Amino acid sequence: MRRAVISTIAIAAMACGTMADGDRDSTPLITQEERDQLKVELIEADRAWASSVARTGLGAWLAAFGPNGIMVSNGTSYAGQDGIRALMLPLFADSLFSLTWDPNFSEVSDGGDLGYTIGTYEMTASAGDGAQDFRGSYLTVWRKNAEGAWKVEADIGNPASE
Repeated sequence: MRRAVISTIAIAAMACGTMADGDRDSTPLITQEERDQLKVELIEADRAWASSVARTGLGAWLAAFGPNGIMVSNGTSYAGQDGIRALMLPLFADSLFSLTWDPNFSEVSDGGDLGYTIGTYEMTASAGDGAQDFRGSYLTVWRKNAEGAWKVEADIGNPASE
């Protein structure tokens, strides 16, 4: 899992143009003002997703993903709507399940169509005769679709060490 998280962070960082200036074209396709606005927009998209999932559940979770979206959980990748649904359905069906998250950082590519958010999450799920709480951090890679909406390309949760 740690290798998958590190690899995804590295890919997202390179794709979003966070490499040293000498490693990329120094002429951005978007202005710094546009980048700053898109970073705010991306944080807002992530928070809106969290709010929608809290209200409506699995349908909202799935709707956020692009057609080729991927989730990485416990070192395993789940691709597309069917794979993600298979992973998440048992959790959303759990009467004790709850999931909240909040992004605290975003970055956007020089083209303004790819970005990522990083934040923390809290989850509760059934465990034995009761509930168990989980906390951790996450990285979500987003891509703007043809309609201008941010869609999740990859979502990776990383449980906190106990």
